[in-house]
Amino acid sequence: MPGQDLQISQQELVFIFTTTVVFLALLITFFFIIIITYYRTNARRQKELLRAIVETQENERDRIAMDMHDELGPLLSAVKLQVGSLKSTVPVEMNSTLIETEDLLDDAIGEIRQIIRDLVPRNIDQKGLHGVLNDLKVHFETFAAVKVQLVFKSPEQRFSLQSEINIYRIIQEIVNNAAKHAQSEEVTISLNGNEDRLKIEVADAGKGFDTSLISAGSGLKNIETRIKLNDGEYQVKSEPGKGTHYLISFEKKKLV
Repeated sequence: MPGQDLQISQQELVFIFTTTVVFLALLITFFFIIIITYYRTNARRQKELLRAIVETQENERDRIAMDMHDELGPLLSAVKLQVGSLKSTVPVEMNSTLIETEDLLDDAIGEIRQIIRDLVPRNIDQKGLHGVLNDLKVHFETFAAVKVQLVFKSPEQRFSLQSEINIYRIIQEIVNNAAKHAQSEEVTISLNGNEDRLKIEVADAGKGFDTSLISAGSGLKNIETRIKLNDGEYQVKSEPGKGTHYLISFEKKKLV
């Protein structure tokens, strides 16, 4: 009958429409899963690349520090001994020159020891982050005439060794920039945290800069790379003549 044929046609139309909608929904879901998988894979590869870069830097620092400690340091010490032994064999009027040479060698040996300390944070596995930051304070106040104020607003919590080294390097780079480029005479380092996050603030009273003109060569690239390694977040607040303020935050679960 015509009415029945019409009814069957409508049912078929509904079936085709429903099938098409389900197919399109599955197709969209499939492409959505592919896109999410791609971005996750890409993010994981980028993080692996960042980790490889940082590990390469740390390995190179270790190698240089070891070479300086095992070869250059003893060589300069041997030269100093040779200079000292000459004082009894040369005319008296030359002794002052030899003494000055010994003093210069002492300065060189001291500089090498300090460079080694900068390259490798000493005993961070035993001292922890608070301990090596105290060493950093002593270094800058002794050798760079920069007053460093440390503010620990919560008890120290230990993280993985690599994360602690990473955080130390970030702070070290910021303080270096403050001393060398911002020409600041005072830097404040503050560590605070709650159950979930570690918050770091580093502020200086230096020249400051226009944040809209940040370039790859401004010293921020290495800082940013290390912050990203632990999925951290950061802000830089600065104005010419008004100093610079870094605000850095990490989820603690990303640091263990």
